[in-house]
Amino acid sequence: MQAVNPQVSLFQTWEWASLWWKHLGKGTEARVLRVQDGGETVGIAPLYTRRTAMGTVLRWAGTGISDRLGIIAAPGYDNGVAQAVAEWLESLPCADLHQLADGSAMARIAEARGWQVVWQEKCPYVLLPETWEAYWGSLSKKTRFNIGYAQRQMARELGKLHIDTASETELPEALEALFALHTRRWRQRWLPGGFYHPRVRQFHREWATVAQRNGWLRLHTLRIDGAIRAVLYVFHFGRRAYYYLGGFEPSLARYSMGTVLTAYAIRRAIEEGCVVFDFLRGDEPYKYRWKPQVQWHRRACWAQGALAWAWRKRVDWETRLWWWLQARLHGKGAS
Repeated sequence: MQAVNPQVSLFQTWEWASLWWKHLGKGTEARVLRVQDGGETVGIAPLYTRRTAMGTVLRWAGTGISDRLGIIAAPGYDNGVAQAVAEWLESLPCADLHQLADGSAMARIAEARGWQVVWQEKCPYVLLPETWEAYWGSLSKKTRFNIGYAQRQMARELGKLHIDTASETELPEALEALFALHTRRWRQRWLPGGFYHPRVRQFHREWATVAQRNGWLRLHTLRIDGAIRAVLYVFHFGRRAYYYLGGFEPSLARYSMGTVLTAYAIRRAIEEGCVVFDFLRGDEPYKYRWKPQVQWHRRACWAQGALAWAWRKRVDWETRLWWWLQARLHGKGAS
């Protein structure tokens, strides 16, 4: 295959998709489409099939825990690959494609061909300057003061403060702390959080080891007197930093540990040459203090025959429910 398009995300790598199939693909069947031009592979669509109450449906590999999905195309072949994939999917009863970046070839082609394409989630991201000083100066005076004050307050009231990125030997401890802190915080809202299932945790244990080996993982920790009190799960891939999930000690929320650790993560991203700090999907208020721009993700659904009406109603209902839940959650305990 020709060189991969730089727009391909971390969540479309073989490493991520293969571990998803291993740990979370139970009951699915892999369907990896290959698009060729003159005998040369120019595109791939990593999909899976699953039987549902409404029949068999095709989705992207990684759906559910992944944030930016879609076709993988050689540079210059985005439209052609998307067109070929859409035509093939239309020969099947149902396709339900989540987390398509707005403006991507797959989203545009699906809409042009009459698929049901809905706005799925907002995805804030920050365009990073070349230096931390330039970015720091772009933040509001209040934000800069709050970060400095929170660090001094923690050191004064809690103990010795240490912020760092977990090494290979520290990885198991830091990852387990992430699971525990994240889950504890979300259970205060009577919600399971992102690491609710043992298979999800096992996926991330193996993924973190692979990502660390490949140089993609940045597991940032904030310790007080040696004990981990906050963790950020960040990936660096293709000059882009992805803030995937975080965990913070709920009883210490007033110290704004998440804000302090996010500032550290952004600084590390700039110093390592990243040009984007991506907060990924979710419209949480805390993301907006970092002066982001916003991209939308879209969901594209195709169904034919008797399924078409039922799937359209289902997608509409799920979209309304999701936005209702988001409205209920926003502004409650974000750090």
